[in-house]
Amino acid sequence: MNESVEQKALEFFSKGYVCSEAVLKAVAEEYGIDSPLIPAIASAFGSGMARTEKGLCGAFSGGVMALSLLQGRTDARMPKDPLYHNVQLFKERFEEMFGSCDCGTLLGFSLSSPDAGVKFQEGNCKACKCDVYVAYAVKEVETLLESR
Repeated sequence: MNESVEQKALEFFSKGYVCSEAVLKAVAEEYGIDSPLIPAIASAFGSGMARTEKGLCGAFSGGVMALSLLQGRTDARMPKDPLYHNVQLFKERFEEMFGSCDCGTLLGFSLSSPDAGVKFQEGNCKACKCDVYVAYAVKEVETLLESR
């Protein structure tokens, strides 16, 4: 695992990028992909898929997008199984590590609830939870990409 990619993701996250954007942007830049479209593609996936009930964790979603960016098909005739295999492994490992890929479950409350902001701040969720998910997602994506 390249420590700088994990640190870069956390830096992006601390500078205002949402979790999904931070993960995708850090991994993309590590592979020489720098485009204003990279964070834009991931924007709606942050905060539990735009604060939806039972939305996926944004760090997890950013990891799936990073895998797809680097292993996805550019032609419909290309195989998708290698990517699907890595996404399945990523999901299994994320769930094994944290018990879920659902943002609300991971945080202990839904970001769609009216008092979510207060709960998020009071629980110091960014530092105590979300930073951990962002760092893990980048680390696991790097591990999967290195083993291809």
